[in-house]
Amino acid sequence: MSVLRKMTFARTSAVAFTGLIMVGVAGCGSSSTPAAANPAAAKTPTTSPSPTGPTPASLVAQVGLKDADLANGFTVKLIPGGDQVSGQVTLDNCGYNFTTESHRVARRQVAMLDATGKDASASNEVVAYDSVEQATLALVELRASVAHCPKNIFVAGAVAGAPALRYDSSGLVTEPNLPVKDNTVLMERVTPKGSTKPLFTVFVVERQGAVVDATYVLSTTKPTADELTSIMVLSSVTGKRLAST
Repeated sequence: MSVLRKMTFARTSAVAFTGLIMVGVAGCGSSSTPAAANPAAAKTPTTSPSPTGPTPASLVAQVGLKDADLANGFTVKLIPGGDQVSGQVTLDNCGYNFTTESHRVARRQVAMLDATGKDASASNEVVAYDSVEQATLALVELRASVAHCPKNIFVAGAVAGAPALRYDSSGLVTEPNLPVKDNTVLMERVTPKGSTKPLFTVFVVERQGAVVDATYVLSTTKPTADELTSIMVLSSVTGKRLAST
């Protein structure tokens, strides 16, 4: 069951994320499960960087999702290796060779936990690349991974120990109402090898300068329009901070 169906929604923005909802309702691969955003946190001004500029590590920490961004007792926790680049994977979709992985210089990935401390199958990852060109290429490669994804066969990914996936369906849009204009919203329905039960995923990825911000959600049930909107609200919170960098 999706985590969002177990909780009371916080009041969300009246902005309609039509691009994402159209894809989700149309039945393309999709997913959901994050906590609703805290609307007060979205209005909190970000701290201006020092005159010399923030380091890549401090920049990704500044943009990333925080406890104050979440409502209903949800919190964030750094995942194992979440502040490391070496030995960690950021982009991994349908066996595609992401050349931009070797150009990451800093990253921070946190998992979202519900009020009981249980993993909500949702996370936020912010990555700094060594150039604007490589960060831009990262989104180009993500879109290409969808366009060239073979259907009806199992494809191994880059994460050690993860099962091969069959990519049953996918939907890819650019959402004009996100704070950062260079963005990609990817929704997929996949089936792990050895299982007959599909999983639904949502990836909301935004790029400003040399930094990429991504919110990932995994669910065993197809997301509703309300759930998709809540995911976009979370992405808007971090997206606003990214847009101000």
